[in-house]
Amino acid sequence: MPTVELADGPTLRYREWGRPDGAVLLLLHGTTSDSTTWRHVAPGLGEHFRVIALDLRGRADSEWPDDYSLPLMADDVVKFMDALGILGAILVGHSSGALVAFLVATGHPDRLRMLVLEEMPPPDAVKPPLELPLGPDPEGRWDWKAVIAIRRWLNAPHPDWWQLANELRVRTLVVGGTSGPYDQGRMRDLANAMPDARFVSLDLGHTPHAERPSAFLQVVRPFLAPLAK
Repeated sequence: MPTVELADGPTLRYREWGRPDGAVLLLLHGTTSDSTTWRHVAPGLGEHFRVIALDLRGRADSEWPDDYSLPLMADDVVKFMDALGILGAILVGHSSGALVAFLVATGHPDRLRMLVLEEMPPPDAVKPPLELPLGPDPEGRWDWKAVIAIRRWLNAPHPDWWQLANELRVRTLVVGGTSGPYDQGRMRDLANAMPDARFVSLDLGHTPHAERPSAFLQVVRPFLAPLAK
């Protein structure tokens, strides 16, 4: 796997598929996942795009720096784009990776061409609160401190994110799963708060892209079609 050492940041590993001359499609995984989660949809997307899947900080083969927050992860994504000379990209994020993608989109809208948010948690406090790990999982390929940082965010309400959604200037697709852990109505509310977004709910769980890749591609491909090579 290729590696990028970020300016004033961790070293990140990534996987790449598709055509070098296509628009860049950057995939961001969820909390306890890594870039391999995209392996069943990346080749299909790669027919028309240059597809890059990151291992975010504290996950899998990327560096585990002991310092974690969603804003830091969003900064990593922007620095990663700088390091690879990517001026603009389409971001596709799943779960907490969608939260990271949302922060990149609201903080650096000029760097994004389109945005896909799959099973992004609404900015409401999770009930009941998620338990925080007390130590590392011996079988996990993630830093337990990264999990703590993300779950603390999920356990707290974030009303300011509704205003961020109102100000989002990137064309967006929000994808939900009817059997997932998050309220689909609130996910729809979040999409409706965005000036240029649509919401699609699939009859799947929390990871539509992995559970049924064909169903995920069926809704994502038409959305991305205007930028397809």
